[in-house]
Amino acid sequence: MGIAVRRKNQIIGKSGRYMNIPSPIEAGNESTIVANRLILADPRGEISERDLLEFMETQIEPAFWEWWKAKCQETTLPNSANLTCR
Repeated sequence: MGIAVRRKNQIIGKSGRYMNIPSPIEAGNESTIVANRLILADPRGEISERDLLEFMETQIEPAFWEWWKAKCQETTLPNSANLTCR
């Protein structure tokens, strides 16, 4: 089972930001990261950038936007005022 955490994005220099990898997650020397609206990371760096990006674009992004659209249409959510439906 996965974990869910909320982390503050830390600023590095003038144009970089980073998120810490939670300690229960096994991490290698490098991570593979792909991003758009969401960030998907392989913290062990075992999946190639190309494969991870393909998975993100074909599996995660389409499912996310369908789910997000439905979530935005719900008006009884406790935090619905905080949703940014774009």
